[in-house]
Amino acid sequence: MNKKLQEFCVGRGMEVFGSRARGVVNGYEVSVNELNVNQASNSGEYPYQFHFNFYATDDQKRDIRNTLDNAQIKRCNRIFTEYGLKIMLTDFTVGKLVERLPEIFNTVISAISSNGGLDSNYCPKCGKEFADNKCEISIDGFNMSIDRECRDSINAEIEAENKAFEEAPNNYLRGFAGAVVGGVAGVVVAIIINLMGYYAAIGSIVSIVVGTILYQKFGGKPTKMMIVIVVGTTFVFMMLSVVILYYVYAAIAVAETGVDMSTMEAFKIIMQDEEIRGDFYLDIIITVVITIIGVVADFAYMSRSTKRKSNV
Repeated sequence: MNKKLQEFCVGRGMEVFGSRARGVVNGYEVSVNELNVNQASNSGEYPYQFHFNFYATDDQKRDIRNTLDNAQIKRCNRIFTEYGLKIMLTDFTVGKLVERLPEIFNTVISAISSNGGLDSNYCPKCGKEFADNKCEISIDGFNMSIDRECRDSINAEIEAENKAFEEAPNNYLRGFAGAVVGGVAGVVVAIIINLMGYYAAIGSIVSIVVGTILYQKFGGKPTKMMIVIVVGTTFVFMMLSVVILYYVYAAIAVAETGVDMSTMEAFKIIMQDEEIRGDFYLDIIITVVITIIGVVADFAYMSRSTKRKSNV
């Protein structure tokens, strides 16, 4: 955790462990999670995240939301969860953020308490008062206290979902059909982009993204095999797109010259030209490289799709 943020957390009586912190501030349990650059980039969220743990009814949450809307906290995103309120913050520097944190904490905790949000003496999941039933869980990057029965219920739900997922059919053919549609979309984009004067290999990224989404939409189960099928299909279609492009160029050449020959014959002739043949192989190499880059760029999404929940 950043040193300045750590000093702030310790100063509020929180326990710091790695990139996380947890403690009771003004009667409410608060969890802190500092994302690294890659995590923040992949999730599209602000890197400095604070979870205020409390139980509130839907009406109370609406009132809390209205109060915070009026407060107009800058460079802040927020979302209600099953366990309270998640606040995501950023600023020009960590120092600037830490300077704002005392006021932000006071504003958020005041909004929660004044609108009936239960404090750290109550389970944020069910609202029951803690007795000897209190335990700690780690969920969505935050550590928090929760009722033991709620923890067991959550874990039972997760286990049931994982079992249902394991027993569900893989539907490889349906998933492959989705990957093929993604591949076709990539080819179309590649041809259009190339005719506009840009590298056609950009279509590989389209193919991977669309193929991954449609693989699941068509009924394919998001397993590691999905990654293999989508990536393999993308490679095949992107290689095909290069061949199609040069075939299109051959057709254009025949149309412009008015020579009486088939497009296939023209394709064979232009491929005998050393310079054109060199460009062809260069396009193949560039397509392979950009496809690999696309796989890496989309890997976080594909990994999230295939990752199953574990017990809290």
